[in-house]
Amino acid sequence: MSQDWNPGGASTGDQNQGMPTWQPSVTPGPQVASVPSRWPLAIISILCFWPLGIAACVFAAKVKPALQVGDVATALKASNRVRLFFWISLAIFVVWLIIVIASAGSSSTGY
Repeated sequence: MSQDWNPGGASTGDQNQGMPTWQPSVTPGPQVASVPSRWPLAIISILCFWPLGIAACVFAAKVKPALQVGDVATALKASNRVRLFFWISLAIFVVWLIIVIASAGSSSTGY
């Protein structure tokens, strides 16, 4: 006796009489993961601190080709590096802005 899935509980003798049989679904083609390239963060990084912004753009450009060859680990690593460079460049910009504001405030006293 076969151990195939039998919808409706039909006996094995009349199994092929119009009863649907279970077939596993097969998805054609490779499965592509969705990893964001974070291009907006890379562009903002250029505006905040251009050396890290250029590095962020280089890593953002590596995400899509890595996904096309199926290398999800490299794509995730590059995407995370873009985010890291964005936050570092934003922090550098904020520190620079505080220094500029502080120096402008201390030099405007006239002494």
